[in-house]
Amino acid sequence: WDRQTNLPAAPVPGQFGVLRYMNQSARLVGVDVSGHVPLARNAFGAWRVKGVLNATRGRNTDTGSGLYRVMPLNTKLALQHAWGNFEHTLEVVGVRAKTNVSAPREELRTPGYGLVNWRGSATSGSLRVDLGIENLFDRHYELPLGGTYVGQGTTMSIGGVPFGIAVPGMGRSVNVGVNY
Repeated sequence: WDRQTNLPAAPVPGQFGVLRYMNQSARLVGVDVSGHVPLARNAFGAWRVKGVLNATRGRNTDTGSGLYRVMPLNTKLALQHAWGNFEHTLEVVGVRAKTNVSAPREELRTPGYGLVNWRGSATSGSLRVDLGIENLFDRHYELPLGGTYVGQGTTMSIGGVPFGIAVPGMGRSVNVGVNY
């Protein structure tokens, strides 16, 4: 892609591209679906399943390239449990590989991934304590919308950092919150 006109040309592999702003036509299509279903209410508490599904497809109709920073198909499915003053959520997150990328911006392709998160809370009167573990199994993944990693090497010049390293997602994270 010619970085001055944003039209197809011989790209310079392994280098950051400098583009200029210009209006172009695009088509964006997507769907968001969410819902929850109660499963049971018994002596062991209340159980329900909650889910979200997002699908978006973007295309530059002038160049035929994918649009920049469009999230691939992704979903969250959570099992929620409430019993007395305690609440728990076990969540599975799935993201499909990012293959529909913006060629002029040399957007990186990223593999799909799945994560498991857990959150719990306990309430006593006006006090609430929250505990959560994100990325429970400490899985390595690359952020589909994270861009290119420039946190190593000479970061203040265009040619000083190797091109093509995707920004990694956060590792296991333990979060604690107290509200009174």
